[in-house]
Amino acid sequence: RNKPDNNHNVLLNCVKKEALNMNHETMTAADYLKSLANDIHATVVSTVDGENKPQSRIIDTLFPKDGKLYFTTGKTKDFYAQLQDNPNLAMTGLKGEETLSSFAITVNGKVRDAGTALMPEIFEAYPYLNSIYPTPEKKALLRVMEVYTGTVSIYHLRETPIYQNTLPFGDEA
Repeated sequence: RNKPDNNHNVLLNCVKKEALNMNHETMTAADYLKSLANDIHATVVSTVDGENKPQSRIIDTLFPKDGKLYFTTGKTKDFYAQLQDNPNLAMTGLKGEETLSSFAITVNGKVRDAGTALMPEIFEAYPYLNSIYPTPEKKALLRVMEVYTGTVSIYHLRETPIYQNTLPFGDEA
């Protein structure tokens, strides 16, 4: 493997300093959900299909609000059908490039269809969605999904000693 150049080291130090601002003593489940949505954004989400086989995909339309987590999916997708059949999901995101300069946040929870009321807020927060869904017809296929209860776990390898914790949110809290 090539030795990192000085720019890489400067970037790594900046990333480590950013992580030092995570005060685990005071952070709540809602704070970790916010970090998952805003700092990490892209997550791997796992469900099970109709044959009880695991299915995973990457999503990036996360939106924290009122201690819950929201994302969008198309109501014609297998992902949507899987969530309707079995509302349990696992979602994990990773921030960082190197093992010891990263942290991961995992959500294990239950999800429900929250309709479309939050769609304007989500599209305002993530304007690039307008290029993916440019017409009213395409937007009409989307549903907002609410992760309303579960646990959020942090695994923070940037700290010494390594920090791990799991907190309930929603109905689990």
